[in-house]
Amino acid sequence: MKSAVNFKQTTTLPTRRPLIIVNLPAILSILAFILISLPFSTQGPHNNMATVEFSNSLETFGVKLFSELAKTNPQKNIVFSPFSIQTCVAMARMGAAGDTAAEMDKSVGFTAANEEALADNYHSILAAYQDSNILKIANKIYIMKNYETKYKFNELLTKKFFSGAENIDFGESQKAANTINGWVESKTNNLIKDLVSSDSLNSDTRLVLLNAIHFKGEWVHPFPEHGTREKDFYLDETNTVKVRMMHISENFRYGEFPELDATALEMPYKNSDLSMLVILPNSRTGLAALEEKLKTTSLHDLTSKMYSTKVIVDMPKFKAEFSAELKDVLTNLGMGHMFSSNADFSKMLKSPEPLQVSKVIHKAFIEVNEKGTEAAAATAMVMLQCCMMEIFPPMPPKEFIADHPFHYMLYSRKQNISLFIGNVEKL
Repeated sequence: MKSAVNFKQTTTLPTRRPLIIVNLPAILSILAFILISLPFSTQGPHNNMATVEFSNSLETFGVKLFSELAKTNPQKNIVFSPFSIQTCVAMARMGAAGDTAAEMDKSVGFTAANEEALADNYHSILAAYQDSNILKIANKIYIMKNYETKYKFNELLTKKFFSGAENIDFGESQKAANTINGWVESKTNNLIKDLVSSDSLNSDTRLVLLNAIHFKGEWVHPFPEHGTREKDFYLDETNTVKVRMMHISENFRYGEFPELDATALEMPYKNSDLSMLVILPNSRTGLAALEEKLKTTSLHDLTSKMYSTKVIVDMPKFKAEFSAELKDVLTNLGMGHMFSSNADFSKMLKSPEPLQVSKVIHKAFIEVNEKGTEAAAATAMVMLQCCMMEIFPPMPPKEFIADHPFHYMLYSRKQNISLFIGNVEKL
């Protein structure tokens, strides 16, 4: 295998070549950017890793992404990793310049003064989970054989994004697709398969940027398997389907939100700062209205108002898979320039030929059962522990009966970021 630093200078006319960006969540998430040519530290998480501004930009971007995906996927269970997608966009941003870079900064909410500062923001989060046994985040760049990345671009991706580089012959499209998909499978516990098809690659492909996230966590309070029963799940006010409904009575963080006409439940995972936040509309048909209100409700607004109390929980076991080609979504969010012949990724390759993004591919998977969750992506948030139960007499148990469509996030309490966002419309 050739090193990514082996480079053979070519003197062809500047025809524009493709870049593919692929992103996957598992939970699981992976994302791929495909670019074409055309005619630090491994310490554990700490509280000051990400600035408030940076985590806010991640959250805002995730909300916008969800809104766009919901528009084009009505009545479908959605699950995706905003962090995975944004990480891949950030990797591409390291090689962007001019109007392309400015458009990416504005659309995603990048506010860092330069590439190094932006890369440092991501490095602090990625480094925090380098040694995690339950959350794995991996980045990768594949480069056309005989091409070499510019020193600064390669240094930023290697040192800040922990992204290994590898040369590959995209002209042998099936072999290249097999290599890329093999890497993806190895990083996602074989949950994400066939991310990139051979017809996405050809001799004009110059780079493929990849991000994969895999999460497999056990609940702090697992649901007893003997408590799981077949029960009705309401698709609307009258129509139901039978589902395997888990049941538990335990202390959880819980909140009632009249302004959202909803309640929320936080279920933490063992040995981590990660939790699943489930937001349940009070009405069986209230999911659409809830998700509209969530556009202007921050994660901190929710979690800061929640408190620990005894909760009787009914939660369906479920799996969800989701895939999307994100070109139209990202264009609608203001990043159309990078897909055009005017794209400027001149900071990526030593070769002078211009590049543009041809595809952005995202796949996600999640499974929730009695023991915990397997997925790729998560949400982060600093949450205050509430001592209400130590001050006041015990209250009657609350009920959280998720027997109709709901919204959820998998997030990090310390990093204050959402790794996965999804909903359950039907089972």
